Amino acid sequence: MHPSASSRRAVVAAPLIGALLLIGCGGSEASPQIAPLTFSGPASETVTAADGAVTIAVRWSWSPPVVGYDAGELTLTDANGAPMSGYTLSVVPWMPAHGHGASVAPTVNETSPGVYVAAPLDFYMSGNWQLLTTITGPADAAAAFHDSAQPSVDIP
Repeated sequence: MHPSASSRRAVVAAPLIGALLLIGCGGSEASPQIAPLTFSGPASETVTAADGAVTIAVRWSWSPPVVGYDAGELTLTDANGAPMSGYTLSVVPWMPAHGHGASVAPTVNETSPGVYVAAPLDFYMSGNWQLLTTITGPADAAAAFHDSAQPSVDIP
């Protein structure tokens, strides 16, 4: 008994289709996988912004962060310790020793008053990374507000 032409094509096509599916599903650039967004324990770092009026406490979803995608929780408080709500944060992961950033730009969302989550943070290699953070707003403020800070983390 000889296999039909259609069954011979199916035998040849099956491995090819399987390989194409693996290639198509294997790309991480289409949808980066980040750590579960849970932040617990004390801040791993607290920094004061450039003008001295803002304090930023940083927690990581992976503790400690590792090579790969992560998320950072930045809690902003003013000089009196009150949460700073309604601000806009821009966060750029930057590796100062190499003079480069990451290829994935994180988004930053306020999750509760004064608490902002930046994700995904693409720490794609070991070393010291800074989060070049710009703080502006809030939109309804009587006077313009603009400040910056550079929390950092060592990725093993």
